[in-house]
Amino acid sequence: MLATSILLFALAAVGLADVPAGYKTVYLTSKVDAKLAIVPKTAVAGSIIQVQTLASTPAQQWYLKEGNSSIQLAGSTLCLDGGAKSNWKDMGSVVVETCDATSVSQVWNVMADGRIALAPSSPQECLDLQYMKDAPGTTVGIYSCAGLNNVGAADKGINWPQVAVNATAV
Repeated sequence: MLATSILLFALAAVGLADVPAGYKTVYLTSKVDAKLAIVPKTAVAGSIIQVQTLASTPAQQWYLKEGNSSIQLAGSTLCLDGGAKSNWKDMGSVVVETCDATSVSQVWNVMADGRIALAPSSPQECLDLQYMKDAPGTTVGIYSCAGLNNVGAADKGINWPQVAVNATAV
């Protein structure tokens, strides 16, 4: 029993050590439906991003910080990736790829108002719950950060509130 507890503590400590300096661990929930969170369809490079019911599991956690930076799937080497520049347009797809500090398609601007923009895109493209469909399995792509009818962060489809992960959870 003691050995199991020590092993679990060690595994938890290793998981916490993986958080990049200056980053926090969060769930990215949908402003359309707070019960939905961003996840890759599968945790492998090239997998599309979608929403699933928030289950508060490690597989739904991301490392991020405000400002321009990568957004990394917790406990992995996978980062959100906007793909080729030709994809940086409304309804463009977003995937996870192996984190690469030199990849401009992995630089995101996490804004205080809930929007998350692909930093090098011009005009700015933000993560978007496509068609504002609030159902598990709905694809997350990119859409103009101006939002529908130019309402910006008030467009719930492009707004991703961060929910902090309880640091004491194992």
